[in-house]
Amino acid sequence: MAVVFHRGIMEWTMKKVIRVALSFASLPDKELNSLAILIIACLKTNALFPNLPVAIAALQTLQTAYSNALTANDTGGVIATVAKNEARDALTVALRQTAAYVQSLAPTLTLSQVLSSGFDVVNPGGTPVPLDQPTFTLDNSSPGQLQIWLDAVTNAKAYQVQFSTGGGAWLEAGIFPNTKNVAVKNLTAGTVYAIRIRAVGGSTQYSDWSATLTLMAT
Repeated sequence: MAVVFHRGIMEWTMKKVIRVALSFASLPDKELNSLAILIIACLKTNALFPNLPVAIAALQTLQTAYSNALTANDTGGVIATVAKNEARDALTVALRQTAAYVQSLAPTLTLSQVLSSGFDVVNPGGTPVPLDQPTFTLDNSSPGQLQIWLDAVTNAKAYQVQFSTGGGAWLEAGIFPNTKNVAVKNLTAGTVYAIRIRAVGGSTQYSDWSATLTLMAT
């Protein structure tokens, strides 16, 4: 609560309490993995959260171990399931510690700043609005990569980029926490690549996929 003087009249104002959501602990396995990737991407270079209780490298190691355990569990038996559950528990503990740290800073931050951590918040207020589809253009002026010029989507926390060639399966290019320095790298010159993007965040967690654009790598 704060005291504000306006034209000689003392007024009391109450700042809306921002609560970091901990419901990620009950997410399905693959959704938890996707959220962990998003949080890592959002916190990796985020100056608002300089003293993370779990280092990004350690969080990345836990996420990778969990992702590998998920893959092994698809074809494994009881032992693989136990290993997957253990990896999930370890990752969840690290995410809870990180969420608690973000929560400790929440009283000094705006809602958009808290959301920039990659975590969701509890009942942020207002009418839930799905994210718009991203729009973007491609640039192949840099050898071996396609630079993506991406228009910001309101309330998006990050952007998931996928690519494919020859009508094949979509491959992950990464999750990017903002619209700067977005590129698909290590491409083969002379090959035509298809790119699609979706925004992450909002009331539906993901936007619809964007229109697919194609361009040849140089």
